[in-house]
Amino acid sequence: MKLVSKRLFWVVGLVCLGVFLTANVRHIIYGRNSATQTSGCSEGWYITGYYVPREDEKPGEPEQIEVQQLGNMSFSQEFLDEVRTEGWGITRFGWALGSYGGAWHRSDSGPLDAAGKRLVDGMIAIDRSVIPNGAQVQIATLPSPWGTKTFRATDIGVGITGQHIDVFTGTGSAAEQETFRITSENNRVCVTNNAMRAGD
Repeated sequence: MKLVSKRLFWVVGLVCLGVFLTANVRHIIYGRNSATQTSGCSEGWYITGYYVPREDEKPGEPEQIEVQQLGNMSFSQEFLDEVRTEGWGITRFGWALGSYGGAWHRSDSGPLDAAGKRLVDGMIAIDRSVIPNGAQVQIATLPSPWGTKTFRATDIGVGITGQHIDVFTGTGSAAEQETFRITSENNRVCVTNNAMRAGD
């Protein structure tokens, strides 16, 4: 009887240890800051959109700027104003022009996110103290087709703090219209426990 009780004690202890380790294994392997700290659904989110303007759709008076490693170049003033706001734009030459760090930059890989990866459909900019990098996010309160998409939290942006998500809508004037269509308050946001490891 004592032998059975001892075995039962050890089995229960091992099961409890296993549950504890399973719940905390992401913190142990990846570190606390790279694991999901926020999961589940919550209300009251402010949603905005950002897009990549095209110079051929933004004609206007020329403005001269200095592009890193290229020197002085002229672009449409309206286009440059949009790039200052949105972060990136597609020039009449086909390459992407970025405005960050107080300078203008060229990218032959297209517009890039904060980690230097190409911006693609489904990316969102978030406050990483609220939603961890790489988490999957759904915003069912957005209009179609956005309300059925699963977004990936891979970008950050100026002014994106707290319960604010900026959704990347694509390139060109149609994408610009989508930013107006999805901008709204009091949205329901669901975050899944699927964050990326640091450096992914």
